[in-house]
Amino acid sequence: MPERFPIRLFLVLALVASHAVVAPARADRDPCPSPGTIAVREDGQRLVFAGEDPEEEALCLVRIGEQTRRLLFGFWAPIGPELDEARAALAQLLSGGPGTRVTIREHVFTDSWLETWERGDEETVALRSGPRRAVRLDRTMRLSGPTGFHAIASYWIDVETGVVLKATHRHLEGLRLPYRDMVITHLDTRG
Repeated sequence: MPERFPIRLFLVLALVASHAVVAPARADRDPCPSPGTIAVREDGQRLVFAGEDPEEEALCLVRIGEQTRRLLFGFWAPIGPELDEARAALAQLLSGGPGTRVTIREHVFTDSWLETWERGDEETVALRSGPRRAVRLDRTMRLSGPTGFHAIASYWIDVETGVVLKATHRHLEGLRLPYRDMVITHLDTRG
């Protein structure tokens, strides 16, 4: 079992790291992009949004290829059982103003996961289809235990739709996850 732990943990963390997709940047709209919204990444991958999971508040359904992901506010993959705590923290972050900070803690097997999020200012992100207003969210992730890890990620969330328009990742130490920078080139909100 100890040999499989790092692989299982790696798979869980890889899912969290590689699927940043959506988030509400305004408190006055639904937690998920409207069903039928389509975002196209620079690699041509299409993200099709199917709305909120009817059984779990603020979990967005996003079809990526043949898979459907369930992501809290569309950008956070639940790691462990603490979904309610994460939902409350991220709702506070998204409804707060610049400088709002929240923390999410999870215990994963023998490791402790700690994320600190900070909401930044509104910025303009240039897409091929035109400029979009976005809110920047900065995320610091640290895994403590036998499998250590420390990284920083930033997400630019479209103010109108909640779609992540751009994401950057920087590995600082420990386990290397398959993070990659991501840019949306086209956004279709007609649904």
